[in-house]
Amino acid sequence: MRHKSFAQETCAIARCLNIVGQWWTLLIIREAFSGVSKFADFQRRLGIARNILTVRLKQLVEDGILQLENSGGQRFEYILTDKGRDLIYTLVALSQWGNKWLFTSGRPSPRLVDKQDLLELAPLEIRSRNGRILSSGDIEFLRAHGKHHEK
Repeated sequence: MRHKSFAQETCAIARCLNIVGQWWTLLIIREAFSGVSKFADFQRRLGIARNILTVRLKQLVEDGILQLENSGGQRFEYILTDKGRDLIYTLVALSQWGNKWLFTSGRPSPRLVDKQDLLELAPLEIRSRNGRILSSGDIEFLRAHGKHHEK
């Protein structure tokens, strides 16, 4: 199935979805954060078909999210780049949203903790430039050229 490309969109969200919006992509990145770096380990942990994993990993390398490093001989590892490591904010936000809204029955899920003290992460906060904590009602998407949505 072909998807529309958002690569030329003026919206940052659309452009991000062009890179990480495919099914499996964020799960591959999640596994990379968990220390997975070898093709066979991604496949085993995710239960993903080889052909799909091959395409997704190739695209993540092309997009600069992962880089290939030779681990000896014919073996390669997929390592997060700085660009890839910055996706931790996205993964934490999705995880916290999912834990709040999709696991209301108390079903256990992986916990996100600070490696230093093993305490669960505090909920993400959005702050204004002056440090004020913002809620969803405090945020507005401005269109290009400063035009804002009419209410």
